[in-house]
Amino acid sequence: MVDSLGNQLLRFYVSKDAAIKMNAFIHKRYDEGVYNRIEDPYVLAGLLNSDGNAVQKDEHFHVEYNPALAAEVSGNIDDVPRMVAQKLAQEKARNYGFKRVEILNGNIGYLELSGFSRLNKYSKTAADAAFRFLSGSRALIIDLRYGVGGSPDMVNYIAGKFFKGKTHIADIYIRSENSTLPYWTSPDTAFASFHKMPVYILTSYKTFSAAEGLAYALQKLKRATIVGEQTRGGAHTVTYKPIGAGFVCDIPFGVVMDPLSKANWERSGISPDIVCTAAAAPEVAQTEVFKQAIAANTNKDEDATMRWQQRMMYAANRPLNSSDTLNCRALTGVYGANTVTFEGGTLYFQKAGMAKFAMVPMGDNYFRPLGNDTFLIGFAPKARLGGDDMVVYYDDGRTEGCQKKAKP
Repeated sequence: MVDSLGNQLLRFYVSKDAAIKMNAFIHKRYDEGVYNRIEDPYVLAGLLNSDGNAVQKDEHFHVEYNPALAAEVSGNIDDVPRMVAQKLAQEKARNYGFKRVEILNGNIGYLELSGFSRLNKYSKTAADAAFRFLSGSRALIIDLRYGVGGSPDMVNYIAGKFFKGKTHIADIYIRSENSTLPYWTSPDTAFASFHKMPVYILTSYKTFSAAEGLAYALQKLKRATIVGEQTRGGAHTVTYKPIGAGFVCDIPFGVVMDPLSKANWERSGISPDIVCTAAAAPEVAQTEVFKQAIAANTNKDEDATMRWQQRMMYAANRPLNSSDTLNCRALTGVYGANTVTFEGGTLYFQKAGMAKFAMVPMGDNYFRPLGNDTFLIGFAPKARLGGDDMVVYYDDGRTEGCQKKAKP
């Protein structure tokens, strides 16, 4: 098994010099009898993995004990159609990596990707459905904070949504074949709205591999602003190789490079354009969208709407702090034409002659009506609200200041 692992490294590993050193060190450890004293196959796999990384730190290099996978990559499968069906079912259960798609306040599109599925007609359908839903957005936020590896073909397919013409986004150099595989996007007229749409990508220290590939390409081509933390740094492409006795090794066999500079993000990671914590990244990106949109806008009515949406976004992102939240019972009463009641542990708001809405606390003593995004309610000391006890903020920019009616 050690010989097989060494041979796979020498033949396929992306760096020949590193492969020679890794092979020599693993054989040295074998000659010293280190591996012979281990009875648990999972512990042995972990030690082989650690020993390889002790010579060449590479998070894509991975040894594991997995007899089922070893049989699969060796071709020892009795029912291939069944295996293929199982793989497709697993990818479908994860919705091909498209974890969450929604429209945030201010018509900001949001797409969370958990991985990059193999490119086929099913994953393409999922990708197109997500982007079709987001196509009318003011700007797009792609959340890769928990995104990991996957298919470079899917990375290329997603990247293609953001370019009007055929664009060279990456090269993959394969050392064992001494060849370079170029990745070009194909023009996609069905999604023309994305060609000039502002794009923001959220990152964290967990962002890795294919997720980094998408962020790196769009940043280099100035089609996206990266917001968040420095990423982990994995620019290698990998393939599973059997090494005997039920063990397999994930061998990094290629390296992704920028077509012009030939640089990549291996080990160094990707530096954000706007640095902040991963937790703060969504709000920071949304704030930047509003900042740019308000600066470029010349329509007074639309400006008022955007500022209201910005207020809604800010309130929604403020974690509720019980220490500065007013007592709900103390808020009940009549405020001009509005009545606030407290029923069954929930605060309710009702304008005269209108429906009653449960109020959802949003922090900083702001509330939003459940199921209605057209207004926002603020309670605060009179000095903060200009002498009013309550202010209703409407989505068209109007505000309604209200005095609380004194009890008789």
